[in-house]
Amino acid sequence: MKWVKLLFKFILFLIVIIFFIEMVLMLTKGDSSVLLKKPHVLVVELNGVIVDSKKVTKKLERAEKDEYIKGVILKINSPGGAVAPSQEIYRFIRNMKKPVYAAISTLGASGGYYVASACDKIFALSGSITGSIGVIMKFSNLKELYDKIGIKVVTIKSGKFKDIGSSSREMTKEEKRLLENAIKDVYNQFVEDIIKARSIKRELLLKYADGRILTGNQAKKIGLIDAIGTYRDAFISMKKDFHFSNDVILYEPEERKGVLREFLEGVTNIKMKFEETGIFYYLYEN
Repeated sequence: MKWVKLLFKFILFLIVIIFFIEMVLMLTKGDSSVLLKKPHVLVVELNGVIVDSKKVTKKLERAEKDEYIKGVILKINSPGGAVAPSQEIYRFIRNMKKPVYAAISTLGASGGYYVASACDKIFALSGSITGSIGVIMKFSNLKELYDKIGIKVVTIKSGKFKDIGSSSREMTKEEKRLLENAIKDVYNQFVEDIIKARSIKRELLLKYADGRILTGNQAKKIGLIDAIGTYRDAFISMKKDFHFSNDVILYEPEERKGVLREFLEGVTNIKMKFEETGIFYYLYEN
């Protein structure tokens, strides 16, 4: 066990060193997210699986209050994620007074599209992947494995549904029906919010809101996006639509990601994969 203690000490020492280097770099380089003190449209990025809304909504709130920021381009590369944070970002954007345009790059599916639908306009590339309108919830049934290795799970509960989705037994028909009803409710929230934000007929939306993915070209044909283009095209369109003066520029802050932050984000994504059982997701999985 001595080597385990040595390994732990080494890892702890490594983290302290990385943290120290990060702090030095931050102090010497300064905050790269400091906003310009001249008229501009701010680029805000939404990358990866949506597990928390705070990072994005904080930037949007800052943009809403800053007199120099005339609008926001939300640059999306996300397969979606947990329902609640997707809804939080959606509602925050819907309540903003300043214009917000979405620009989907590689991927803006499921919860990623949910967020995009709240924006005043949606841009995507011809080959961008979008759509995947639906809800997913997963459970693992490990009963056979438990039986094979001799593990017996004893459950004491206050109600018959308290251990719904337990990995130690088969799910009952009644439990499955209860979860299916919950899935339908969350799915209907998704559909209704898209209809509120987009000028698309319910019948047409429901035809494609079955979890399927769409390319940018396909999405444009049915009205899920407004135009084919990059985030720079979205900026040009916003300037024209809102008659911004020529001195309004596009500002894309350099977000310096340190080694420690990359490591912690990686741990968060792995942790999410292990904890995804029993959580509603607006998530495209390939």
